[in-house]
Amino acid sequence: MDDSGGSRIPRCHVAELSCFFAAHDRWLYGHACVRTSGDCELAADLVQDTFEAAARAWTVLRVHSGDRQRAWLLGTLANKNISDYRRKEAFRRRQPDIHARYHAAAPDTAAQALNAIAVWRAREIIDEMPPRQRQVALMRWQDRMKAAEIAAELGVAEGTVHAHLHAARGKLIAGLEPYYPFGKGDPS
Repeated sequence: MDDSGGSRIPRCHVAELSCFFAAHDRWLYGHACVRTSGDCELAADLVQDTFEAAARAWTVLRVHSGDRQRAWLLGTLANKNISDYRRKEAFRRRQPDIHARYHAAAPDTAAQALNAIAVWRAREIIDEMPPRQRQVALMRWQDRMKAAEIAAELGVAEGTVHAHLHAARGKLIAGLEPYYPFGKGDPS
């Protein structure tokens, strides 16, 4: 095993593979350039990948005739080229989805302004509530306490907390109706 976890080429095969590479590299590179429409870098990558595959399969490949070895090289080069094309094509098909997922949405200034006004108005409405109702509303929506926790904190029945929240929610809906997208009336 080598440092990357792959298998090593036996020493007795190193010289054979060197000769094999020297005998076929320019020929295979020419075929790779034709397959890649002149993309020299992609052609070089394909040749390298093909010779790596040949090195891994050398114990079987070495016993074949020169013509059969060349046929194996061409077939492997073609398969690697097709695999690369399919991988790139799959990426191209997914590109719009990837772009849409990670591209920031255009800011909606009108909606942001309306939301800011609604939040400001909601705070005004809560501040105008009776003290106990305001306290219950803030404990629930600001402090995120549960009704049982609020009841225990204030020493009141849980039903009383629910009644205060119901009344507070009704006041908020009535006061925020112009900003509430699902308010009363016809939505169209």
